[in-house]
Amino acid sequence: MQLSNGAIKVKNPSAASGLATKTEEKEFEGVDLETFELSDFVAPHAGAIAVRGESKEIKNPEIEKFLSESANLLAMGEKYEVEIVQRGHNALYELLASIYDFSMRIEKHPTRDKILEAIRKELKETHDISVKAGTAAIPTIVKYVVRSDKPTISRYTKVLTVAQQENLNAADLPAYIVRRGGVTKIQEIESEALAKKSGDKSSKERTALIREYFELVGTASKMDFEFGGQVNFHGEEKDGKVESSSFCVFVACHVSGEQYKIISANDLGRSFEDNLVKYLGRAMPSDLTVLEHGVRNFKKQIAMDSSQPESVRRKMKEQLAAPLKHAKVDVIEADAKFKDDEA
Repeated sequence: MQLSNGAIKVKNPSAASGLATKTEEKEFEGVDLETFELSDFVAPHAGAIAVRGESKEIKNPEIEKFLSESANLLAMGEKYEVEIVQRGHNALYELLASIYDFSMRIEKHPTRDKILEAIRKELKETHDISVKAGTAAIPTIVKYVVRSDKPTISRYTKVLTVAQQENLNAADLPAYIVRRGGVTKIQEIESEALAKKSGDKSSKERTALIREYFELVGTASKMDFEFGGQVNFHGEEKDGKVESSSFCVFVACHVSGEQYKIISANDLGRSFEDNLVKYLGRAMPSDLTVLEHGVRNFKKQIAMDSSQPESVRRKMKEQLAAPLKHAKVDVIEADAKFKDDEA
């Protein structure tokens, strides 16, 4: 019998013919078969295996040599991290604190504009580096010190601008940078926050455009009916005012053919209605410029539809006369087609 990787098995008959060595036969001698644990063999260590009992770990001299060299490299890396990298970080944070202090003193000086103008002029004449008039002190001084390295200028400017927004003292800046994980980390976090804020705003504007489109579909629709039942309000009152809604949502069950029976009529309130609007318009463009053009195209169709009331057509023309709210980004207006029964 022998053990192999945690399994008990009958020795291969070929072992009796001398194919198995004496070392293999005695490899697991001394192991108590009643108490050994399979967990010992689940994730074996690389290299030699230490086995319970009298057998000892066999160390390979070549492997030990490489392990020793790796330990030396680790020590060198730790020394570099402490003596070079950390000292470099500390020196950088002190530099940024000095730039921050200098910039804040300029911002508070009575002749701030003249000081910054003189610095801009010196940068242009001596180093051919341009800084726009009206640029604040922090980006101006960072560019003066760092010169032409744009990514670095951006990182340092972001960190010092955040420090200014949080009204930090220059003396506290190095510890603040360390606490927030370093210059790059601060820039990443702030950039993500800005992107999220911008994304949230974009999402709201997209929802507003989708809502406007569905309102236009309602304006142009030829299908209407009267409902004398109760409309259930699901919204909330805010500051004593009831949320304004654009739509009434009818829940109906299908009877047969084109016949339906209304179960309830619902005013969802603005917030809940926004979620419904976003869901119904989930396949619409995400680009606000494209989406706005689509809405305007529908307005053009309504304005040119002679079957629509003159007051509605005139209103569409007035809205089309207003400039686009979202800047155009080389987008060609899509020739969108909408059906009156799309609701």
